[in-house]
Amino acid sequence: MGGGAGGAGGGGALRVWDVDLSGDAGAAGPAAELLTDAERARAARLADPVRGAALLRSHAAARRLLADHLRLPPERIGWSAGRNGKPALTGAGRGCQWNLSRSGPRALVAVGGAVPVGVDIQQEHPHGDPLALARRFFAPAEAAQLAALPAGRARVRRLCLLLARKEAWAKAAGGRLLDFLRHDAGGAPAPYGTARLLDGAAYAVADLATGPGYAAAVATAGRTTGRIDYRSCDWRDLCVPN
Repeated sequence: MGGGAGGAGGGGALRVWDVDLSGDAGAAGPAAELLTDAERARAARLADPVRGAALLRSHAAARRLLADHLRLPPERIGWSAGRNGKPALTGAGRGCQWNLSRSGPRALVAVGGAVPVGVDIQQEHPHGDPLALARRFFAPAEAAQLAALPAGRARVRRLCLLLARKEAWAKAAGGRLLDFLRHDAGGAPAPYGTARLLDGAAYAVADLATGPGYAAAVATAGRTTGRIDYRSCDWRDLCVPN
C-alpha cells in the first residue's frame, strides 16, 4: 500500500512488517539470544516446538525492527503486557505505539508512532461452520454478507477477514476481541482505513494484502490510517548473523 499523507505519528507512514517465521524449529538459537529469560521460558512451555520457535522468532524480529525504527540497540528494547495483554514499550522506547500478531509461519509487526495501533493476521481455516459462527457472534449485517457467499472457501476467507479486522480494532482500542465481535467491521475497505466509532472515539481499520491463505488488518486511532508502509522480510535476515 502506498500514497496518501498524514500517516501515523503525525506525518509519517504507519509501518507494518510481514515477517516470514518458517524454517527448522530447532534453529531458533540466534533468535533466542535476543530475548529475555521470561520470553524463552514462555516458548519452552509450549508443547509444540514449531509454535515455540515461531514465538521466539517473532519476538526477536520485533525487537530488531523496533530497535532499527527507534535507532536503539536491541538490548534496550523491552516491553510489558498492558491492559488486556497488549504490549507496551518500556524504558527508552516508551511512548512508541506498536503491536504484534502471529499466525502459523508468519507474523506482523506494526508501528504507529504516537498513535495507538493494532494488527492481526489470520491463517485461513474453517473455525467450524463460518455462517453459523457469524450468525451467533457477529453483527447481523456481517452474517448476511457471509450468507450471500457460496459455501466453502469464500465464507472461510470472509470470516477470517472479519476476525482480523475486529482483532486489530480491539487491539488499537486496548480492548478484548470478545467485546468487539458484535461490532460491525464489514463493508468495502477504503484505501486508508474505514472509520469506525467506539464510545465516541474514531478508529480506522484497513485490510492488508497478505496473499492467498491469510487475512490481515491493521487499525489505528483516528479516522484514517494515513499511508501504510507494508513490507515483507525474513526473520533470519533480522536475527541471524551473516
